Amino acid sequence: MNLGNLLAVYASLCKELGVPLRYPASPKAYNILANATDATLLAKAMEWAALNETCYGEIFNITNGDVFRWSQVFPQIAESFGIKCADPQTFSLVEAMQDKEPIWSQMVQKYGLIPNSLKDLANWPFGAFIFNVENDAFFDVNKARRFGFHEMYLDTSEEIVKLWSYLKEQKIVPM
Repeated sequence: MNLGNLLAVYASLCKELGVPLRYPASPKAYNILANATDATLLAKAMEWAALNETCYGEIFNITNGDVFRWSQVFPQIAESFGIKCADPQTFSLVEAMQDKEPIWSQMVQKYGLIPNSLKDLANWPFGAFIFNVENDAFFDVNKARRFGFHEMYLDTSEEIVKLWSYLKEQKIVPM
């Protein structure tokens, strides 16, 4: 359930096809408040909880610490990929990606990428679920902070760009 990979693959496909990046859900969903969790931050939180005796039996929400709207993030994604961002439109991301494996295979060859399938890189049903949430969806992380975990201060947009740089460096996406 890696949304960063999914967004990188989706934007890469849009760029290759010469189409703008489009949020695949309603304008309402495009404007909700949301948050995300970087995998490295989650790993740090898991280690912290495992090694901190006061955390035994407790449940914590862990996020990057910020909130965002997809309407702010999608234009930044498009810009970082050098493509236009179109208005949101409700469509099935799963159906739209069903026939894209041959295009991805061509991209793997064309750009010298590691031969991963789309299925290995992007969980389209998960993305469709996340993008179709129409109510503010963010978690209160104050309990973890009260217990002493103070690393939730990341900027999600910046973390996504860092991830894409890594994916490009590792030859997973072309960008």
